[in-house]
Amino acid sequence: MLDLVTLAGIWAVSLYLIYSKREIWIRRLPALDFIEEAVGRAAEMGRPVVCQGFGSGTSGMQSSIAPQIMAGLAVLGHAAKICARHGTMIIASMRSESVVPVADEVLRTAYRLEGKLDEYLANREEHLPWLQTQASMVALILRAKPATGILIGAFWHESIQVAEAFGMVGAVQIGGTGRLYQIPFFAAVCDMNLIGEEIYAVSAYINQTPQMLASMATQDYFKIAGIAFILLGTILATLGMATPLLNLFSW
Repeated sequence: MLDLVTLAGIWAVSLYLIYSKREIWIRRLPALDFIEEAVGRAAEMGRPVVCQGFGSGTSGMQSSIAPQIMAGLAVLGHAAKICARHGTMIIASMRSESVVPVADEVLRTAYRLEGKLDEYLANREEHLPWLQTQASMVALILRAKPATGILIGAFWHESIQVAEAFGMVGAVQIGGTGRLYQIPFFAAVCDMNLIGEEIYAVSAYINQTPQMLASMATQDYFKIAGIAFILLGTILATLGMATPLLNLFSW
């Protein structure tokens, strides 16, 4: 019952924030500045930018990792606009066929906003290669020799292989994933990291849609509430008065 009440509370707060049109402030993460610097570095060196992390051969937009894919696509659109502005090639390798049309629209929009849609359409096959295996991803990196690698999304054992390939060609890397077991690998290899839910914060900052901002704010409110309950429980347990709180969480 408590789970249902909590879920209802999350929905209620989110919907209120969305439809009340309240201004929601979200902090700009340093990773955004790093992405802009890294893409600018690629433009100066005349080398491409490679983005990866858009699903797997069996997981795409209909799977549980869809939020992480959407976060990666938001960063892809941001990087694509900078690349289009500077005339730098951006390569977004897709592992899931269900993500290809979405990524295609993201890139089209980015290039259209910069007045470079014809340039994108002329090189579309190079922008969106479909690579189903990590070996293909590594081969792409070694062949294209990018100056910047962006790894945002859900990663499995291929995380270290792909990140090491970027390191072999001297690319600066931005890594971020919501999968706990892969975060240490990115922390060891990448130049900039987004840890866990920071990938969602970055995508919310880029898109600035009421739904995404409200979602981030609601998470923060309920985290604060959770911390408050933990502190209250600790105090009551110390005083030997925790029974009422335990009863509350047992129903």
